[in-house]
Order: sequence, then structure tokens, then C-alpha cells
Amino acid sequence: MDWTREYIAKMPSFGAFEAHVLMIEESIETNASLCIETCKSLIEGICKTILTNKNIIYKQSESFQGLVRKTVDTITPSCYNNEKICELSRRIAAVTQTIAEFRNDCGFASHGKDIKEPRIDRSLSLLTYKITDVLGGFILHYYIKYNKPQRNGRIHYEDCQMFNEYFDYANPLVIGLLSLSASEALYQQDYHAYREEYLYYLETKDEFDT
Repeated sequence: MDWTREYIAKMPSFGAFEAHVLMIEESIETNASLCIETCKSLIEGICKTILTNKNIIYKQSESFQGLVRKTVDTITPSCYNNEKICELSRRIAAVTQTIAEFRNDCGFASHGKDIKEPRIDRSLSLLTYKITDVLGGFILHYYIKYNKPQRNGRIHYEDCQMFNEYFDYANPLVIGLLSLSASEALYQQDYHAYREEYLYYLETKDEFDT
């Protein structure tokens, strides 16, 4: 899953999804149902994380297709001036619903079945794997490209490396012979103050770079 993995690497807070990617890759040939189920879980997790980061409310009972569509609408505001992107977003949401149906109909990993019942063909798990990589990569690409942290949103310390390095350099924190990270201390002790400093840095970043 090269595209999805590429963007997970660019946003460290999404690193937990690497385990999903590995499980998908390892189960394509050995457990097609597990592969499809994990594909659904990966996209679902990415969508819920993005919506929570952006302080967008969603229902726990939200359909898989609805969750993906809400995420795509949230991260592609510019698509309203681009009919092709809008149409592609709608088609992506429809594809994800089909993935969910595959999982519900044949999810051997989560539903007990008679050993004689038909199993999912490995070609279908391979197709789902490819679709998931495209969908996951598409969502993460747009999220990273157009993500603008807001005061009511969630910020992850590990995603703010450039700011953290700047803040640590500007605010050296030394206790005895021990050098500490001022940015990490601020994040842990006063998250709201950290967020304000980070947002101010983004607003005035050009000044800091000169």
C-alpha cells in the first residue's frame, strides 16, 4: 500500500495505522475476509481521526459510505469549484460502501460460519486492497495538502516538528545539567497555550523564515 503508507509517514500521528497496512498486506493471500475487513477498518479509522481533528461531529451509527463522504467533503473544500473532483468524491463514497458490503457478507474474521460455506476469492481481496490504497492515499493527500489547523481543532505534537524545533531553539529549557524540550513541556502542561503558540507560528511563519 505504497500511497497510503507514504502519507502516513508524512503525518506521524497516523502511525498507528501502519499496523492495519501490514495486516492487509499479509492477509491478501492467506485470509481474504480478514484483508477486506481490515481495509474497512483502516479507512474508517482514518476518516474518524480526520473528522475529530477538525472538530467535525459524526454519529457513531454513521454508515461507512456516509462517513467517507463527510470526510471527503470536509477535506476538499475547493472541489465545489471543480465538478470532476466532486464527481470523483461521490464515486469514492460509493466504492467504499461496496467494500463494506463485502465485509458484511463474507467477514469470516468476525462472524462464525460453517466451514463449507463459500469463501471470498483471493482476487477480490486483491482488488479491495488496491481500492483501499487509492482511497486511503487520496484522503490523506487532500487532508495533508489542505489541512489548516483551527482553534477548535485537535493538534498532535508529533505532527508539528518544524514548530517544535523553532520553539525549543527560541526557548531553551535547562534544569541543572539536563536540557529539556520546551515545546513538549508546554504541550503536556498547557495544551491550549501550545495550540495558540503553534497557530501564531503558522500565521507568521514567513517572518520566522526570513
